[in-house]
Amino acid sequence: MNKATIKVLIAMLLWGSLGVFVKNISLDSVEIAFFRGIIGSVFLGIVLLVKMQNKQKLVELGDLEKPSKKSIIVLIISGMAIGLNWVFLFNSYNYITVANGTIVYYLAPVIVIFVSPIFLKEKLTLKKSLAVICAMFGLVLIVKSGSSSSNVDLTRGIINAFAAACLYASVIILNKFIKNVNDYTKTFIQLFMASMVLLPWVIYRNMIVFDSPKSIILIAILGIVHTGIAYCLYFSAMGELKAQSIAILGYIDPVSSVVFSIFLLREPFSVWQLVGGVIILASAIIAERNPKPKNIEEEMGL
Repeated sequence: MNKATIKVLIAMLLWGSLGVFVKNISLDSVEIAFFRGIIGSVFLGIVLLVKMQNKQKLVELGDLEKPSKKSIIVLIISGMAIGLNWVFLFNSYNYITVANGTIVYYLAPVIVIFVSPIFLKEKLTLKKSLAVICAMFGLVLIVKSGSSSSNVDLTRGIINAFAAACLYASVIILNKFIKNVNDYTKTFIQLFMASMVLLPWVIYRNMIVFDSPKSIILIAILGIVHTGIAYCLYFSAMGELKAQSIAILGYIDPVSSVVFSIFLLREPFSVWQLVGGVIILASAIIAERNPKPKNIEEEMGL
């Protein structure tokens, strides 16, 4: 296993463990998402400044043309979508298990397949259509198998996770319209906008209370390690790995999230939920055509 593969593997495992940390932070999902965005953007901003001191590094980042106004607007909107995406995903963990929330969240690539004929003018092939049907069947298995939570909690959790998946899908689509912006700069702007779209709500509530040093430490880890460092590891490895390898390694994120949910959080997980999860993830993998390296903004467990 080469160094680049190890970097991506570590990044995916970090993103897969997001739920474990979020579940142990005694803040509202909006506040958690806000702090993740602001701390992560500050970290990446520092990395960008350091890299820009070295002209060679600047060339490696991408000596691109000036982005159009359209790209800038789309970039800002996608960043806002990322912030709201985190809120819904983190909120789903309040009602259902991290494993189920993450699996429903990974319907996003399937949603992209379904709406791509409308927004991206891509043909909906038979293989992709079957993938969408199979993914929906997997979701039904998860919902029908139930959990230890009430039906109301289960419904709220699924709705929140599905809303997060839709926002995740919108980011994937919007990203295709962003031109002439390197990955580090793109992610820095998106993380910053993710926090800014949540700032009014945080100010309005004016209720940020850390009830213990534990929450402060976990928030710092979430922003620095799970966001800043994980993104840097991912980006630094992208140029050394084949697109297909990165696409396959990307699914370590949801799989590890399920494992962490079961063994670290001791959350219930039935056989039928496992089958439903496997069907959803398999549908997303099989439906991929000419896999390309995932952009970091596509990761919300990241």
